[in-house]
Amino acid sequence: MFAAAVHAEDERVFRAITASYGLADNSAQTIKCTLTGRMTITTIGFINYYDGAQFSTIPTAGETRYELDEYKGHYHLYYDHYHHLWLKGSHNVVCVNLTQECYISNMDSLFVSFGMKEKVLDMFVDINGDIWMMGKGYIYGNKYDKRFPVEKNLNLQDLDVYDNRQLLMFYEDGSLICYDLKSGRRLYSNKSYGEEDAKEFNSSCVQLFHDNGYYMIRNGKIGAILLHYDVKEQKWLELMRTQYHLNNMVVNNEMLYIASEWGYFTYNIKQGDIVHHRSLKLVNGRSLETDINTLEFDKQGGMWIGTEKRGLLYARPMNSPIQALTWENTLSLKYEAMMNKMEGISSYNGIKANVKITDSRKWTWVGTPNGLYLYKTPNDNPIILRRKEGLLNNVIHSVIEDDNHNIWVGTSYGISCVQIENDHVKHVYSFNDNDNVPNETFINAKAIKLADGTIVMQALDHVVTFNPKDFGQMIPEEPYQMFPKLTGLRVNGIDVKAGDMVNDDVVLTKAITRTKEIDLNYDQNSITLTFSALNYARPLQTYYRLNVKETDGDHWQEFSYFTSNGMVDRNGLLHFPMTGLRPGIYHLKLMASVVPDKWAGEPFEWIIRVNEPWWRTTALFVVFGLVILAMLILNLVYYARNTRMRLQRNTQQGDFMRRVNAFVERFDSYQGESLQPTLEEIYGSIDKNSELDEEFIPMMLKIVSFISEQKNKTLSLNTLNKLTGNKLIAKYDLITNNLYKSPRMLVISMRLEKAEELLQTTDMTIEQVAGECGFASPSYFIACFFSKHRKTPSEFREKRRK
Repeated sequence: MFAAAVHAEDERVFRAITASYGLADNSAQTIKCTLTGRMTITTIGFINYYDGAQFSTIPTAGETRYELDEYKGHYHLYYDHYHHLWLKGSHNVVCVNLTQECYISNMDSLFVSFGMKEKVLDMFVDINGDIWMMGKGYIYGNKYDKRFPVEKNLNLQDLDVYDNRQLLMFYEDGSLICYDLKSGRRLYSNKSYGEEDAKEFNSSCVQLFHDNGYYMIRNGKIGAILLHYDVKEQKWLELMRTQYHLNNMVVNNEMLYIASEWGYFTYNIKQGDIVHHRSLKLVNGRSLETDINTLEFDKQGGMWIGTEKRGLLYARPMNSPIQALTWENTLSLKYEAMMNKMEGISSYNGIKANVKITDSRKWTWVGTPNGLYLYKTPNDNPIILRRKEGLLNNVIHSVIEDDNHNIWVGTSYGISCVQIENDHVKHVYSFNDNDNVPNETFINAKAIKLADGTIVMQALDHVVTFNPKDFGQMIPEEPYQMFPKLTGLRVNGIDVKAGDMVNDDVVLTKAITRTKEIDLNYDQNSITLTFSALNYARPLQTYYRLNVKETDGDHWQEFSYFTSNGMVDRNGLLHFPMTGLRPGIYHLKLMASVVPDKWAGEPFEWIIRVNEPWWRTTALFVVFGLVILAMLILNLVYYARNTRMRLQRNTQQGDFMRRVNAFVERFDSYQGESLQPTLEEIYGSIDKNSELDEEFIPMMLKIVSFISEQKNKTLSLNTLNKLTGNKLIAKYDLITNNLYKSPRMLVISMRLEKAEELLQTTDMTIEQVAGECGFASPSYFIACFFSKHRKTPSEFREKRRK
């Protein structure tokens, strides 16, 4: 559909991801992209994981640190193949058990398990993920169960294993000593530079293996040197000297990227060119000059930079071709004059319309307030495209055809491209503020195509330009393999993490991202699974394919932001609910893609077991016993039956009350939040089935008011019956039909009641009342108040005071 786009280094545009997004601290020390694409970021005192939408953190505990007497360098992050993460700082190391995502407190026993019984003075992880531990005068490799001597009076700064045959040891004076792993024999030694440089650049080193050689940074008190070692030729080559400290390196697309205390350097591996990138472009148009502690690339090719004080900086693998020009730009006025020649319409075929065009196929496209209408012939029934087909918004303001005969539309929120193939609508791709589209409405019938194929659209405060041929990498034709992660689990409305108790049972014994099998009791039968495709570049363009194989069925489902009724959010996370699960085994197979209807790789699988209640699994034995007892004492048979019925009723009542209490807990979680309009309210797409019933709200307000006055925040069945006027049985269906819904309307109702009282009893302004009652803005407060009373707050106050 589109030609490929080229990303020049000086065209990268970065956005900041700071503590305001959930990062534990704005000092990002190391960044590592795992094999599956999950980002690991270490900050001062914390290890952070990022799934594309939110951070999870593991705080450092002081007692988990292990002193390394011989390590003098800065932060160094390792992953071994024993499911550990190691973070070395100056003279210490911490270790995280990745299965549990918790720190290991007894490091001595861990080192003993690796075969080291003496005090560890330093430790390393080689390229294969194997552990090396330094003792007094030697280095020990757990995989090889062998000791190798360490040079006296020299600090061993790093090591690695080459080709599974040789141990390379890098010392502070620039010397390299090589040993044969099998025999333990010393093979050779050499030095990377002379004595003067050995004294100058002995503070720390960082090495990176690539293509049968090692790139090495050596830092001094001032400045650094970049070297390359050819293992086969056993030769060192100096690549660069600089007055700045160099912090780490990564290779991407045959380019070596080097982080420094001022910007970063790039070294073209094939051509040998070195360029210093002193400043970075930000999405707000400003330039930033900053120190860079670390840099990394994700699986999609996005660039991540860790700074000392500014958190993370992220540049997508491709810049958006969309430009938003303000009215201060002279081109905006020029384009506006050209578009003023276009004329809109008010209706078409009896429906309200904003714009109409006839494309090169003689098809008629009509933009309406309720979708995009396509008439292939004047007499055909229209094909209607709306949000569920991929549009960001149903209100269509402008329509234009590009040189490839695809249709572009400007809406009240975002731009969409309707891809046509073989005279049929193949896909609809949409672009929002994440793609540089201004978050404002477009103007009716204001769109033109320039001679070079560039499309111009007029928005409320900007003129937007783009050339469709530049969208190649943003809309790829073929998918690449993605590695969706399970990142969240809710059981009966409660967020669950490893070790958490639900109904007196531990649901997860491992970290959620490491969990492949989930065991539930029969009364833990309502869950929501959250998955991330780790699509950092264009989360809106995330597609999921899910197969749920139960004990009695097997079916596939596809989900996207546009077709899932909110199950896929704008961050690309899939929230998949499974309610009323019967006992049995459920196999979930999941795939993710950035291309609709196309999938790469094999599905990822999770297993969910819902166990039978104990009285069902032992039913045969119970029946057999009852039959024997019936032959002896008939009265005991009736007694056993009644006992069993009471137990089942109590269990059902207990499950009912747990759901009521879970709803109240969700209501409490809203109390501290400032109410602001949701996207569904803004665009009028609220699902009526998700709203609380009107009769349910006043009854639930009584319940939550009662609980808020109690020290014990749980609610008993008897108390609930009294609060409903001893009509619990009659209200049972009403209550159960609303417990799964969001308590947001309840919060609004309670705050509006408080607002009514303030309006009648105080002289507070409308703005003050809105703030006092927890509304994010006076306008949203007025809208909510009018929706309930059909009067504005001012009108309500005047009428009540007369």
